[in-house]
Amino acid sequence: MSLPILLGLLALVPLLSVPLTGFLGRAAGWPIGVIFLGLAGAMVPSAIRVANGDVITWHAAWVPELGLDLALRLDGLSVIFIALALVIGALVFFYSTTYFTKGNQRGFYVIMTGFTFAMVALTVSDSLVLMFLTWELTSLASFLLIARSGHAGEAASMRTMLLTFIGGLALLAAVALIMARTGTSTFSQAIASPVWGSDPAFTGLIAVLVAAAGFSKAAQFPFHLWLPDAMAAATPVSAYLHAAAVVKAGIYLLFRFSIIFHSTLIWNVLLVGLGLFTSVLAAWFAMQQVDLKKLMAYSTVSQLGLITATIGVGTSFAIAAALLHTIAHACFKSGLFMVVGLIDHQAGTRMIDRLPALRRAMPVTFTVALVGTASMAGVPPLLGFISKENIFGALLDAPGPTVAGPILLAVAGLGAVLTFLYCGKIVTGAFLDGPEPSRPVTEARWVTILPAATPILVGIPLAFTINQFAPIIEQAVVASHAVTSHTAAFHLWHGVNLELIVTMLVFVVGGLLLTRRASLRHLVERPLFTLDGAGVLGAITRWLERVGVRAAGLVRADNPARHVAAIIVTLTAVLAVGSVLLWTGGHVPPLTPGVNQVVDVGVLVIVTGSVVALVRAESRIGATVLLGGVGVAMTVQIFLLGAADVGLTQLLVEILTVLVIMLVLRKLPQEFTIKKRPQQLRNAVIAIGAGLASALAAWTVIGRRERSEVAQWYLSQAPQVTGGDNIVNVILVELRALDTFGELAVLGMAGIAILGILATIPRALLDPDPDPDSAATHVARPKIEIGEEGSPSHRALEDVEANTEPLRLLQTVLVPILVVISAVLFWRGHNEPGGGFIAALVAACAVAYVYLAKAHDRPVSRPSIPVALIVGGIIVALGTGLLGYVGGTFLEPLHVTILGTKFASSMLFDVGVYAAVLGLVILAFNVLGADREAKR
Repeated sequence: MSLPILLGLLALVPLLSVPLTGFLGRAAGWPIGVIFLGLAGAMVPSAIRVANGDVITWHAAWVPELGLDLALRLDGLSVIFIALALVIGALVFFYSTTYFTKGNQRGFYVIMTGFTFAMVALTVSDSLVLMFLTWELTSLASFLLIARSGHAGEAASMRTMLLTFIGGLALLAAVALIMARTGTSTFSQAIASPVWGSDPAFTGLIAVLVAAAGFSKAAQFPFHLWLPDAMAAATPVSAYLHAAAVVKAGIYLLFRFSIIFHSTLIWNVLLVGLGLFTSVLAAWFAMQQVDLKKLMAYSTVSQLGLITATIGVGTSFAIAAALLHTIAHACFKSGLFMVVGLIDHQAGTRMIDRLPALRRAMPVTFTVALVGTASMAGVPPLLGFISKENIFGALLDAPGPTVAGPILLAVAGLGAVLTFLYCGKIVTGAFLDGPEPSRPVTEARWVTILPAATPILVGIPLAFTINQFAPIIEQAVVASHAVTSHTAAFHLWHGVNLELIVTMLVFVVGGLLLTRRASLRHLVERPLFTLDGAGVLGAITRWLERVGVRAAGLVRADNPARHVAAIIVTLTAVLAVGSVLLWTGGHVPPLTPGVNQVVDVGVLVIVTGSVVALVRAESRIGATVLLGGVGVAMTVQIFLLGAADVGLTQLLVEILTVLVIMLVLRKLPQEFTIKKRPQQLRNAVIAIGAGLASALAAWTVIGRRERSEVAQWYLSQAPQVTGGDNIVNVILVELRALDTFGELAVLGMAGIAILGILATIPRALLDPDPDPDSAATHVARPKIEIGEEGSPSHRALEDVEANTEPLRLLQTVLVPILVVISAVLFWRGHNEPGGGFIAALVAACAVAYVYLAKAHDRPVSRPSIPVALIVGGIIVALGTGLLGYVGGTFLEPLHVTILGTKFASSMLFDVGVYAAVLGLVILAFNVLGADREAKR
């Protein structure tokens, strides 16, 4: 079966599970399990090819523009993990048909089958991007399966997601760096890059990131706490995801990248050191548990630690031993989890201190549990014995000084003693030590026992026939270590050696301690720490929340000065420190000749004088005029630099900004509130510091380099590519039209915000006299009403009309001129200074003039017109973008020549810009400039 067909069929299973659960309920696990076994059987021919040395690959173009291929690869390592995912998964689905109570288990089956797809896709991914995506899918599946377990699973699922997603971020960083450095997104090509041998710093960094990702999913210290926490999930979830699949995804990642890092020191130290530490620590925690399921969880962490340490040794023999123990662990641990579910169902509890002695009531379950724990403890002649012996031998070859091997073997021996003890605790606690059952307890049905017993009992024949599978394990070693010679021979008897002696000592010491379990129990089960893993993570989370609240408090204020103070101070520090470091480090090139001109001094004097007057101004209107003066001075500077488009835009924006601010000021007091002297001093220090830092940064980085390659490309290539000579306009509407479209959408949202915000403010709060009791802030505005001739209101109306009469007379001439200028700027924008945005601003100035010429505060248009312009402009721009698909992509410019004149679709896009900008300005004048009576 080809790899795309395998993934395609697996992707259909979650969809198929929906109608199956609708018809069959919990019994849908039977057909789903059969499908998985059928797919596993269909992969046997491919597995035989792989065992004979073939590597099956498949690739197709995915995102050609980014050079991404959808690459799949089936080698020995993939075959082993696919077999675990499909076969163990099928057994768990069979088990689920009777484990759950009758009812709809649609969510369980959909997520579990979705996880199987993600796990298999991960193992065959030769694309680094696909590898990361499927990695994250396994995390999401684990989160959802824990979260659906009720109230107890809510907090546990969040902690699981947090810790596993930390590893996901580490893997994302590793994938991005590998792609950037090797120039490929295909894993098999990336490992052939010479960078791994030529740049040890880069190799070490990637090794640390990949190790962190693997540790997070394989529950290694300090990420180990999520796995016991995840026992809130149902037993089938624990048996599959947390014994044979999710945690094995972390182990798979370490295997997969071992081909690069097996001789990298930091990789060896991290995996061997933290792996053995996790193994011993989790084994001790397992001995402390009275909840059989949590005991199984900690034992899983311990066994995974042993596998991780063995991978870290880095020899081909060690890789083979770790692979064999991975297979053995998936078999006995998935079965033991299901056995715990049987005990819980039949006895009504899984707590050791409450369980009766079940050996007579549940003899079959007792036998299965005995074989499973014996395999986990490494008792011959089971598969766990062979894998443990090989691990002991592999640790002796650990890199480092001569004494490293014996020391590591001693630590692993200590972990094995603890493993023997917690295995004994499972058997004695559940089946031997308790009182006789106080109520009838019966054996589970065979359809429930058989799926639980199968992976455990299969370890017996496997122990005698494991060499039949040596070729596929050898090919897996090749995928993880790049060696082709025979790596390991798996036998029950290797002769008398150091590993066997250590094993015998483990049995003797473990057996003696187990006989004294009653007297030692109160010592062993005493907590070592006041907080468990969940409590530690909770404490860290609460501390981070407090830090976050305090940090947010720096900017969380209605006072604008306080809100921006922290931001400006931070920016000042960054600019100042960065500039000083550049100067002291000698990284500042000389100024480009001709950048500074004498006229710049005049502009600087005007801007400086305006700013000084602005900060001292007490009148809001005066401050607005001075602010406009600063903008106009900067416009002069821009024109002097030759940027006509930008200068014209700046000038028009300044005009409209001042007018809009004046409209807002009608609702505010005429003068600023006088601040206290300490506040003034603080603000002055912040402002002066920010100004000096900004000036230093500008002096440091501006005008000290030639044009960038992108700028040179625009200047040389843009006219040929677009047919337009105005570089600014063609960048906005063609080369970077998607950015402009995004800004257009922001303009639309701004219009909606203006309407929405002002609609929520009570009209009383927009009164021009917000503090009627304060004479200092009182603003007297005569309410203009039409009265009888000679009345005060009538005389006031006459005065206003007289004042606006010159404006109305000039309107008949000026507004048409502005409209013509707007049209000319729009038409010529592709080749000369102009364009849709500038043309819209000129038309907006005409709108502003119409408003100013009115004798009354009235809207300049019907309320629907600006909304129609904004929405219509965005729709036109979007339609132009969709039209671009005719040429290949969204917003692709199209060109056509009519009667010798070249027309571009970007002109239509500019129409959308024009309409949206003009609509926004009209909207602002309508809602800010009209009085209350007019708005009604």
